[in-house]
Amino acid sequence: MEKMVKATFHAVDYIIFTVILLISAGIGIFYAWRDRNRQNTNEFLLGGRKMPLLPVTLSVMASFLSSVSVLGIPTEVFYNGAIYWVGIFSGLLGFPFIVHFIIPVFHNIGCASSFEYLEMRFNKLVRIIGCLVFQLQMILYMAVVLYAPALALNQVMGIDMLVSILVIGLVCTFYTAIGGLKAVMWTDAFQMIIVFAGLMTLIIKATIEVGGIAKVFEKASAGGKLEIDNFDPSPMVRHTVWTLILGGFMTALTVYGGNQAMVQRYVSMKNLRGAQTALYLQLPASIVFTSLLVYTGLVLFAKYGDQSPVPCIIPKADQLIPYLVMDVLGNAYGVPGLFVACIFSASLSTVSSGVNALALVFMTDIFKPIYKKITLTEVNESKATVYSKVVALFYGLLTIGLAFLSQYFGTLILQISLSIFGMVGGPLLALFVMALFFPCINSLGATVGMICSLTFSFWLAIGTIASRPSPPTYSCPVDTNTTLTNYTTLWTTNYTTVSTTTALYNSSTAIENIPVAAAEKTGLQSFYSISYLWYSTLAVLVAVSVALLVSCFSGGTKKKPVDRRLLSPLYLWIASLANTYNSTDLEMHILNKTDSKEGSEDKINGTINENGSHTGNGEKAIIIERIQNGEKTVIVERSEHL
Repeated sequence: MEKMVKATFHAVDYIIFTVILLISAGIGIFYAWRDRNRQNTNEFLLGGRKMPLLPVTLSVMASFLSSVSVLGIPTEVFYNGAIYWVGIFSGLLGFPFIVHFIIPVFHNIGCASSFEYLEMRFNKLVRIIGCLVFQLQMILYMAVVLYAPALALNQVMGIDMLVSILVIGLVCTFYTAIGGLKAVMWTDAFQMIIVFAGLMTLIIKATIEVGGIAKVFEKASAGGKLEIDNFDPSPMVRHTVWTLILGGFMTALTVYGGNQAMVQRYVSMKNLRGAQTALYLQLPASIVFTSLLVYTGLVLFAKYGDQSPVPCIIPKADQLIPYLVMDVLGNAYGVPGLFVACIFSASLSTVSSGVNALALVFMTDIFKPIYKKITLTEVNESKATVYSKVVALFYGLLTIGLAFLSQYFGTLILQISLSIFGMVGGPLLALFVMALFFPCINSLGATVGMICSLTFSFWLAIGTIASRPSPPTYSCPVDTNTTLTNYTTLWTTNYTTVSTTTALYNSSTAIENIPVAAAEKTGLQSFYSISYLWYSTLAVLVAVSVALLVSCFSGGTKKKPVDRRLLSPLYLWIASLANTYNSTDLEMHILNKTDSKEGSEDKINGTINENGSHTGNGEKAIIIERIQNGEKTVIVERSEHL
């Protein structure tokens, strides 16, 4: 085993890195200048709802492919094997579901904020709860997205942490604050090209170093890293086929169906078909990038599987990828700079998307309603645009501050941040599941269900951290030129290892990347070991179950019928399969016209049912059956506003 790889950044590396950052900032300047005479909040926060297909598709992909996934997925595969790749099949279920059963609702009602939709479906309290929880989640997430890669680059490549945090934070805050969503999306598109170029360069050179693709798979197979057929039904096993596909399906809904940053991209396109196409194109893109990152993990194992540099050469598993870069590419001027730009670009895309989403949520869900309530007027558009930029700047600076403070709190802040991110995603998704698929759930039920789901998630995450046994200690050789113990085999066989970045990418609770001894667990300790991929599913089940009970005992939505436009097409299709009626109500449906025929459409003239519900004038009824009883009557299959 070689000694610690020293940073070998050359002037060419710094030039390449600087040019890429300047291009990102330049895109923001370009859109700020181009739209200077017609900028309003719709243009700034939603791109005028006319964004083209290419930048939206790449922007959605960039939000998925953060710096922590670039660093974390290969590390996950290095320790726990390529079974992670099976998770791509969850996308085959999740993406079509989101495309056809979730996106149409957001796009058709024309709301800018997903929490605005929650107020339409429930009430203002639910909207505020969802908005505040989302802001807490995103601020902490973005702070760790800045901190985690900065830490990894600092300890391997010698790049100062303060410089890393400030460069990423200030650049993305700058172009987001002045250019808005257009700058964010087009910069994301450019950054995705950089991420792909950096990743492919590393994969090709590292594969050659270990002896070719055949050698990579030969070593991976010998090390048991290609076993992807684990069909164990236990949810306590970290990764199984069932967990990755079914649990991954709910996790995909959390990311792509219940996250404002994604909803903002869907509604930025001028029509529904474009938004659906963008997400469908995301499917093959995510398969390609996930496969590349999994393969990178196999290359890591082929290179360092016999003698892992962790923990005796590099202290954290998060640093394996930067270590590999400097090991195999350190002498190629410009290439390390390209890969560092790759990691920074992945961070830029994630943080800028988050800042823009937070600015929209604040303006739409907090500032504008409060302004209207106080002044009884709508805020002036030119002022609102300026306020939006100020808010984006504020969130960007807040993220930088929290990321900078993280270094003083060490693992404590990481545990808190990652835990909250994992705990909040499921309950937030639950709100949208209740709104879209359960019209019987009322505002009270949704509120209580959300609170119970959050409480459950916090308890699960905190219990997982508290029940973790103390990590073992290792003594490393003083001379790192000597042969090291095979730490990889030791960790894989006897311990469960999760890196900080892997934990963040997986939205699970934060776990030190120091191995934790595997021991027999019983009772609650066993429950606390449940796979992170089931967190969202459990949170949704708790929320929906509680909400249904509360709604049942509080009268459901009888007093406040639900607008059909706010319900998922899936629910409407299922409901349309049933056709029932109460025979005692037949004569209560009096038509204004007397020549109605079966299958025709007619206006209902303010009829009243036996149960007291009222169908007002100007609504359309589908005639199913006529009853000859002195008056012309019908059974109403459904009614819609004309």
